[in-house]
Amino acid sequence: MKLLLTSAGLCDPSLVAAAEELVGRPLSGLRAAVVPTAANVIAGDKGWLIADYVNLQRAGFAEVDIVDVSALEADVWGPRLEASDVLVLTGGDTTHLLRWLRRSGLADRLPGLLASRLLVGISAGSMVLGPDLRLSASAKPQPEDSVGLGLVDFLVLPHLGSPYFPNASEEALRVAARDLAHTVFGLADGTAVAVDGDGMTIVGAGAHVRLEPATPR
Repeated sequence: MKLLLTSAGLCDPSLVAAAEELVGRPLSGLRAAVVPTAANVIAGDKGWLIADYVNLQRAGFAEVDIVDVSALEADVWGPRLEASDVLVLTGGDTTHLLRWLRRSGLADRLPGLLASRLLVGISAGSMVLGPDLRLSASAKPQPEDSVGLGLVDFLVLPHLGSPYFPNASEEALRVAARDLAHTVFGLADGTAVAVDGDGMTIVGAGAHVRLEPATPR
């Protein structure tokens, strides 16, 4: 399984290079399928989402398809994801994304899809892959909304140090991490966790914080 779990997408050349290293070839010959479902319930300006699309285009993908699993049936979105080389889960509302990944059936199909393609997570799209979503600022009305997909055994907090995300300060992260039973990576924009099979490394030009669990799993 190959993952690039970013805070703000392919916003830095070092992250484009990391993606190319994971897939083993230039992105210029590859097709990306973007799942923007997390952004659907976020009101207001979508400049941040547009920036994610622009960064994907600048990265050189031959094709960027947009595949909203909350708006399409599985017999429509399934073949389009299968036709891609890289899957992208955008940022937005973590709870909304998680619910639609499960409701649509994509959560069950992800392991099979990721056997042969890279997944790039952006913000909420990175967070949902971990086992615990309590770091997310999204409302979690039901207990199951705090349980992630568990494709990785660590947690990601994006936008570390960003003035737009006061709960993503290093101080706030250290306080929140005291009650968590998994390693936490706080990632500034421009930073990512690259996963290649059992290997894992921090890549990119931004800052990061790694916090080990205070309580046993």
